[in-house]
Amino acid sequence: MKILMLTPYFYPHTGGTEKYVKDLSTELVKKGHEVTVITNNVPINKHAPAEETAKEGFKIIRLPAIDVAYLPITMSFNPKMCEGYDIVHCHAPAVSFVRSVVGKIKAPVMVTYHCDVLMFEKFMGIPIPKFLREAFNGLLAAYAKFWVKQADGVLATTESYAAGSPVLREVPHYTAPIGVHLEGFDKMIEKLNISEKTKNKNQVVFVGRLAANKGVDYLIRAIPLILRKFPDLKVLICGEGEEKAHLEALIKRFGVGDHVEFQGVLTFEQLITNYANSICFVLPSINSLEAFGIVQLEAMACRTAVVASNIRGVNSVIDNGKAGYIAEPFDPKDLAEKIMLVLSDPAKAIEMGKYGRKMCEDIYNWDKITDKIIGFYHEIIAKKNRS
Repeated sequence: MKILMLTPYFYPHTGGTEKYVKDLSTELVKKGHEVTVITNNVPINKHAPAEETAKEGFKIIRLPAIDVAYLPITMSFNPKMCEGYDIVHCHAPAVSFVRSVVGKIKAPVMVTYHCDVLMFEKFMGIPIPKFLREAFNGLLAAYAKFWVKQADGVLATTESYAAGSPVLREVPHYTAPIGVHLEGFDKMIEKLNISEKTKNKNQVVFVGRLAANKGVDYLIRAIPLILRKFPDLKVLICGEGEEKAHLEALIKRFGVGDHVEFQGVLTFEQLITNYANSICFVLPSINSLEAFGIVQLEAMACRTAVVASNIRGVNSVIDNGKAGYIAEPFDPKDLAEKIMLVLSDPAKAIEMGKYGRKMCEDIYNWDKITDKIIGFYHEIIAKKNRS
């Protein structure tokens, strides 16, 4: 098949959707399909080429665009760019590409709806009024739903997320999880000579953008509670973002600076080192902007136990009590208690890590997931041909 991916963001811009598109495209090429990714060329200061072929074998076309509040805008896309493809696979919640192609091209259109768009509960530590958030979120959901429901097929990454989404819950959809390519993790772990023996039983790691929805401030608020029982605790915070200054102020306020280390954006080698050598990975996200949490899979691939928030989508990735624990969002005390469950029994934590790794092999295996998505493609194409 000739498959066109339309995604608002792609590398060098980094994020969960970008990784999903790259990994799925890589697997499709492995299976003999021809894949092209059309995206917006943002951020501009990265100076990415307008066209290139990725080393994985798929073509990338980057269109001139401006990035406005996580919603990139391009005037260079033309639906004629979709001619000659068997299926066009769009990626939302930014629906600009969806809006540009549904009902306007011959090829069937599939949309992976990655997450709802929400206004943050706070910005730089300052709460945003609930009525304003609800009005904004309602308008965006209605707009996204109007366009997404016109696609020939819609894909969700978990049924639990779809059931609570104002966009997905009333739209017929397929479901397939996100996967993880284990080969790269295994090669790096072997290269670094990492094993169970190198795990630091006092080290906890967070990986992600330092944005309000990630809940890192709740992790910081949990630290003084954990220190009462585990005075040697070390927390690695990996990533950058607009909330960093607020987080640094919180750390100073609680006097936990000796136990927290900001590591910024990491190389793959540094990332694997932190995942694999930590006893626990923490994902304390607080709302449905986090719909899955690919970072959970990355930690599990490195055989590390996970503590993740009890929010839809995220809470269905791990097997609670076996690969890690689910903690209530907005609750530093419960988050601290779940982290301490891991810290209190390093041997059990290692077994949890092994269980999570097995889940990656059996459930979050891109080879199996891609076969499932190809099946959806064929079904959508057949339905389109009958209409």
